Amino acid sequence: MKIAVVGASGMVGSRVVAEALRRGHHVTAVSRGHGLDANDREAMDGVLSGVDGAVVATTGTSVTTVLDAALATRTRAIVVGGAAPLRTPDGTGLVLDDARYVPPHIRPVAEASVRQLRECEAHRADWVYLSPPALLEPGERTGAYRRGTTELLVGPSAISAEDLAVAVLDELERPGADRHFTVASRGPAAG
Repeated sequence: MKIAVVGASGMVGSRVVAEALRRGHHVTAVSRGHGLDANDREAMDGVLSGVDGAVVATTGTSVTTVLDAALATRTRAIVVGGAAPLRTPDGTGLVLDDARYVPPHIRPVAEASVRQLRECEAHRADWVYLSPPALLEPGERTGAYRRGTTELLVGPSAISAEDLAVAVLDELERPGADRHFTVASRGPAAG
C-alpha cells in the first residue's frame, strides 16, 4: 500500500510512518522538514496522486487543502484530530466543554480540533476522523487497543502514540464503517 503522511515528523506522524514501514508499506512523508507545504493545494495533489491513503497528523495544516487534494485524487484520508469533539462519558456534552478533560490553558488547541472535524464534515472527500483519548503520549507499542465511536473512552482514557499508529494503520488496511471514531488502550494508562 502507498501511504502519504502529512505531519510525518510529529509525535503521531512519526509513529504512523514507523508503523507503516514495519508493515511493509511505501510511505511518502510530508512535513516542513521535508520541504513540502501541506497548505499548497498543487503540491498536495502531486503528493496524493497515486497513493492508496493519506494520514493527516497535524493541526497546523488546513485540513480542507488536504481534503480538496484527496477528493481530486480519489484518495481516502484519515485525519488524526483531538478528543475535544467527542461526547463526554456521562452524556453532559462535548469533551471540549468539560474542565475535567480540557483545562483552560488547553482550550484553544481543543477548539482547533473541533473546527478541524467541522471542516471534515463539510467536505465531500472520503475521510475518517480519529479522535485520540484524553491522554496521548509516547510509550510502548502493545498492538492492542479498544475502539469506540463518538464518546470518550475511559478506564483509562489514554493510549500510547505507538498504539494510536497501530489503530491508524488498521483503519487504512481494513476500513471501518464510522466516519468519526476513537481509540484507547486496553490496559493500564499508556506511557
